[in-house]
Amino acid sequence: MIHDLKVRLNGLSLKKTGKPIELNLEKMDTMEGRQKFELSVEPLGISHLQITKHLANLESDETLRRLLLAQTKCIVRLYMISAYDLASRDNGGFSDPYLKITLGNKVYNTRDTYQLDEPNPEWHEYYDFEATFPGCPPLVIEVVDYDDLFGDDSIGVTSVDLEDRFFSPEWQSIKNKPIEYRQLYHPSSSISQGVVKCWVEIHPTNLPDDQQPTIYEIKPKPPEEFEVRLVIFDTLDIKAMDSEGTSDVYGRAFFDSR
Repeated sequence: MIHDLKVRLNGLSLKKTGKPIELNLEKMDTMEGRQKFELSVEPLGISHLQITKHLANLESDETLRRLLLAQTKCIVRLYMISAYDLASRDNGGFSDPYLKITLGNKVYNTRDTYQLDEPNPEWHEYYDFEATFPGCPPLVIEVVDYDDLFGDDSIGVTSVDLEDRFFSPEWQSIKNKPIEYRQLYHPSSSISQGVVKCWVEIHPTNLPDDQQPTIYEIKPKPPEEFEVRLVIFDTLDIKAMDSEGTSDVYGRAFFDSR
């Protein structure tokens, strides 16, 4: 079927554009490959046939079969940026949040650096885990309230299904993974207990050196001092505010403190 399609597409392309068309199913795994192929068939006037979509589905099935039959070791990298609107677990004050991140037997616990009375904490850190697909457990992100006297309380939890992402050609084709805003939930309530801002990447460990993923520096830049200079050259059409038909004009400049 694929061979017959190639023959027909090449014949149509030669007739309409004078050159053959490139059809590489492996490139259908990526968004860039699908877009490039879509552009190449646009002059042929067959967009209504949705050939790109059908080819991508065929390659997705083959890719999924290949991935399910192989054990792939990967690095799961979680970038934790911040959280906001965290529910309070302290009487008369805000929670003192820290992170507890779990994947399989590995746990990252930031209890030693909890943030005092902070409903909108910022972390700007990344955490790496080793994982094998298929069979990878979910990534669990828990925000916990520190309490030295009565014991720590969970504020809320969110769980990331990593296999759902690893075996998704659409997710894998996204070069720069999007920032996610994930709701935190607690068994005692059906209402969100806050939101964490983060993103997840999954990278095979057997990538060559020139294809190793970039580790992004997400720490906020340190504040810098600047001088702001405002120059007023002239004024026009100032409304007369005095009985003599004039105004005694002066200017005020200030920063909005909000």
